[in-house]
Amino acid sequence: MNKFMGNTNLLRNALITLYVLIVLGFSATAKAQMKIMPISNTPVQVQIQSFVGQVAMTLEGQFYLIVTEDKVFELKSNIDLSDFNGLMVSVDGYEVKHKVGPVVELASLDPLPRNNEATVAPLLVVFGISEVSN
Repeated sequence: MNKFMGNTNLLRNALITLYVLIVLGFSATAKAQMKIMPISNTPVQVQIQSFVGQVAMTLEGQFYLIVTEDKVFELKSNIDLSDFNGLMVSVDGYEVKHKVGPVVELASLDPLPRNNEATVAPLLVVFGISEVSN
């Protein structure tokens, strides 16, 4: 009877080891398939551009890159950009020219409003960001 019980413990340990290896394999495969790029049915040539500007965060937690007074980008990234809030940065990314979904508006409080117009900020997908030293 002891010999039979010893084999079940060995078999149980082998099955647990096999189960753990399968779970680790699925986990590694899932991580390897994670991409920053949006899913597209047609191959698109992506042109990565560099922009220098100041990062601003809204009360809703959205991040914007202010390049000039007229040029503002909404930033999308897999990393937390709150460390760069208020800093001059260099951003490497690509601009999404046609986005699907609700239009994001950037509005500000103007003590002397000219009219009630809001500008739409184009989306910039961030590949890399670094602080620019002055």
